[in-house]
Amino acid sequence: MNIASNKKILIDLEDKILRLLSESKGNLLEDVTLNETLKVSKKTSEKVKNDLEAAEQTMKRIDETRETYRICGRVASILFFVLNDLNKIDPMYQFSLDWYKELFQTSIEESRSNNYGDRIKNIIKTHQLKVYKQVCRSLFEKHKLLLSLQMCVKLKMSEGEINEDEWTFFLRGGLVMDRSTQPVKPPFDWITTTAWDNITELEKMLPATFAGIANAVTLNPKEW
Repeated sequence: MNIASNKKILIDLEDKILRLLSESKGNLLEDVTLNETLKVSKKTSEKVKNDLEAAEQTMKRIDETRETYRICGRVASILFFVLNDLNKIDPMYQFSLDWYKELFQTSIEESRSNNYGDRIKNIIKTHQLKVYKQVCRSLFEKHKLLLSLQMCVKLKMSEGEINEDEWTFFLRGGLVMDRSTQPVKPPFDWITTTAWDNITELEKMLPATFAGIANAVTLNPKEW
């Protein structure tokens, strides 16, 4: 508001000077009103410019500070969508955005008294724990471990510590699109077609880690 107000003052001063210049008749140096206005305008202009610089520096610091808290919003967003997905397990699990916003606000307030380190880590740690505790009250016992797993995986994904394609493979296994290029399944009863698909696709997905695994299984059945 100060920045906007000061910019308006500068514009008004410029307009007033231009008006007086256009209305002035004769020698400009003898126009007392114009000269007084110019003197006042100069002082006002200098003060306003100084105020503007100070306000813009303050705004810059506010912007920089706000950006440092963006990670708190990102974590809160991730956890909300984890809760939102729980209704796929049981339709009874419903959590409103209004309730969640209040929970996040409470986490911010309570984090002031906790001692987890700096302010941002404090908020994140407090909120993660608060989400888990509050939501567990609404879950069946068998689903509590699933909640903690989902929270952990989604947060690790956002930090780049879990690859989404690898996670999908872990959940669903490998899907072979063209069996003509797939190594021949060894004739062992203990290897199903699905298991062999998983082995060969795993080798394709992570060659640096699992290169040669299909061949190793085929040549060393006793070990496997």
